[in-house]
Amino acid sequence: MLKNSVRFEKKIRNRWREKVREKNRRIVELEERIARLEKRLSRARERIQEAVVDRETKERKMVALMIGDLGMSDVKEPEMIRMNEEISALSDDELDRMLASRLGLKEPVDGQELEEALALVSEPERASADGPGGFTGAPDMSHEPRPEEREG
Repeated sequence: MLKNSVRFEKKIRNRWREKVREKNRRIVELEERIARLEKRLSRARERIQEAVVDRETKERKMVALMIGDLGMSDVKEPEMIRMNEEISALSDDELDRMLASRLGLKEPVDGQELEEALALVSEPERASADGPGGFTGAPDMSHEPRPEEREG
């Protein structure tokens, strides 16, 4: 009877140990999977951030090209806001195609080629990036006052 009892306890203990080992293996697998998923998520977040920055750069360069095309050196705030809104409304593909067209690039546009061409586009200085469209609404005092701005 005692031998059977000892054998039974040993069998239960071995089964319990095997279940613990199996559970520990599963925990290790899940931890490794979590680490891989966290890395993927981190890379995805970086790509999204780069895309947002890249989109903002493309929009600014497009505004610079439009200002250059129109031959405007002193753009009024409402006109600048309108241009920014129009450009922001474009899809990524539309913006890329429009930039490629303005820069004389052939379609389909290679990202590296577009980036290199955009680096050559100079952006106009902005009065301020505080308000909508980069304007504060305050008058630009970086120049001599115009006749209509002079007092008396």
